[in-house]
Parts: sequence; structure tokens; C-alpha cells
Amino acid sequence: MSSNILTIDLTKDMEKFLKSKSKEYNLSIEETLKEILSQQINSRIDLGKGFYYDKVLKKVFDRKNVDVGLTKTQMNIFHTILKSQNTIVEVDLIKKNAWKDKNTSIFTLRNMIKQIRDKTYYGLIKSHSSRGYSAGF
Repeated sequence: MSSNILTIDLTKDMEKFLKSKSKEYNLSIEETLKEILSQQINSRIDLGKGFYYDKVLKKVFDRKNVDVGLTKTQMNIFHTILKSQNTIVEVDLIKKNAWKDKNTSIFTLRNMIKQIRDKTYYGLIKSHSSRGYSAGF
């Protein structure tokens, strides 16, 4: 691993924060800064086409780092599909996770999927006829 020297001018508040985190993590200031940066980098899931999901904030952002504004139900649908990233998620499971005990029609689910695609991009969620949906990234 190469050693790079980086000089940063910190405000007093930033320095105070970094010192308190350093004590909390029981690491040097340099290692603490690496840890904080690593957490930030690892908190993002690339969704393709400039979109990403921030696991800490639990929000989807566009290429300009703007929250796309998924509703609670849309986010429940998105999370259900995201958790099963490499498999097809059955419609009934998505409906159960998004609407809990409510009896929801397939048309309502399709409309919600369309709204998510409208806020992001079409290929984010793939349709599998008569089977369900999967992540398209």
C-alpha cells in the first residue's frame, strides 16, 4: 500500500470532532479519518446510471446527489428487491412487505414500480412476467 501525505486545514469544530472520534475508536487521528472515509464509501450501493443508495441515510440519490424522494411504500418495495439482489422476488412477498396486511392488487404494485422507475430509471427494477421483480443493477 502506498503512503500518501495529505494536508488538510481543519476548523476547530472539525478537529474537536475528529479527536473525539479518535478516542471513541481508540485509533490515531489518521486511522480515525481513514475509518470515517471508509464508512462513507462503503455505505453506498451503486445502482447504475449515476444513482446510488445510501445505507446509512436509507435513501436513493441521483447523479447530482439529490434525494429522488421515494415514498415509504416505494422504499419498502425497493428494500425488498434490494435485499434479494441476485434473485427474482415474488409479487406476494413484495406486496406483503410494502403494504403489510392490506390486500393490494397487482395493478397497484405495478403502478408503484412505474413510479420508482420514473424517479430513477427504467432498468433499475426488472420485470419477470408472472414471477416477480428483480434488481436491474
